[in-house]
Amino acid sequence: MKDLILSIKNYLFRYRALKQYKTAISNENLSTDEMNKLNFIKRKNLINYAYNHIPFYKEFYDKKQFHPDMLRSENDWDKVPILEKEMIRSNLDNIRNPHVNKKWLGVSTTGGSTGHPLKLYLDKRFCFEVLGWRAFRWYGLTPASNIGIVHRRTPTTFIATLKNRLLWWPTNRIYLNASSIDEKQLLQFTNKINKKKIKWLQGYVGGLEKVADFILKNNISITTLKLVWATSAPISKSARQKMQKAFKCKIMNQYGSCEIPNIAIQCPNSEHLHVHYDFVHVDIVDKDDKVIYNEEGDVIVTNLESYAFPLIRYRIGDKSTWIGYGCSDNISLPLIAEIKGRVSDAVYTPDGVFVDGSYLTTIFDDYSDIISQFQVYQKKDYSLTIYIVVYKQSKNVESVLSKIKNKIGENVQNKISVDIQLVDSIDDDQGKIRYIRSEVKKNK
Repeated sequence: MKDLILSIKNYLFRYRALKQYKTAISNENLSTDEMNKLNFIKRKNLINYAYNHIPFYKEFYDKKQFHPDMLRSENDWDKVPILEKEMIRSNLDNIRNPHVNKKWLGVSTTGGSTGHPLKLYLDKRFCFEVLGWRAFRWYGLTPASNIGIVHRRTPTTFIATLKNRLLWWPTNRIYLNASSIDEKQLLQFTNKINKKKIKWLQGYVGGLEKVADFILKNNISITTLKLVWATSAPISKSARQKMQKAFKCKIMNQYGSCEIPNIAIQCPNSEHLHVHYDFVHVDIVDKDDKVIYNEEGDVIVTNLESYAFPLIRYRIGDKSTWIGYGCSDNISLPLIAEIKGRVSDAVYTPDGVFVDGSYLTTIFDDYSDIISQFQVYQKKDYSLTIYIVVYKQSKNVESVLSKIKNKIGENVQNKISVDIQLVDSIDDDQGKIRYIRSEVKKNK
């Protein structure tokens, strides 16, 4: 009955999402050749459109001596120039499609995996959540299944809670705010899992691991879950084993970003991730930017559904390995290995308040035009130092730094000192900034 009610609501109020969901389900019946053909046609159409309608791509491709007519087969794909993050930062308005109504543009900001804030736009005409809905079916779930969420976006006021309840009725939803987690909140959340008959959890890896720690420490029996969906960072082997023991269900790894949500998702019986190849194209390239297979390289993604702000062969800042087709669940989507990147520590206070590292990076999202780079460092005495590189000639720097300091202070409940230091640069580790680093070692 809940599935029927939610389907009716989607038909009445979100018909676009419902139609895209049905298309995604239908595409699972495609053969490997049919899937590859669909993917290549979408790439060609997108590149042709971008070249003829998007000022940035016309100039970019001409400068690189590439023309869409050169893309005749898969062997020509290497000829398409790669889009770098700095190009987006410098050409934001020229990448945005001037022919698309602004109502279809969603603003997305991200600290990313390198500690560099970035602003871009999403094409709201495609509902990327339907790819998550498709993956639910692999685990015997539906969009109407009761859910628990460990994230930063949680309703906090009575009105917000009421609106959220009406929006998702008849599905039950419970929330744990990853911006500041303590023992009382963990107790309330874990009690609600069983009481509300929650079927799956979704959230930051660090936050979910914290919930698992609390369950095991207090011998709490979780009886209703069928799936835990971990996002924003790779799941270590020990964390996965811990979550399986605590939650007594399958743990699903997912790869997505603020630039392109739901790029790839793990199925029940594979350690790898299925690329949603009918809607997103993924390349793995070597140091010379040549496509490679069965060895690790840079992840290059193309959003096949975004014509409002095309991301074509975009170097997203992570590493993986192309595995290819074939899994025991017979899902007709290609596989990549677990993503390497997007790893961060959490922040603690002496009395155990936990702030998820993935949440902390979002504090910098709104200041991508001022902050070039950041790193949060927690010393053994629990104090925090925030190192920040700002763009030259940035305005309102002092005001922004004050807001960041106050926000982080609120998250740690003002129980530890927070200091901000402006620096000229932040050292990386083989191209990656460990944007949250901590010397505090917590006993799990």
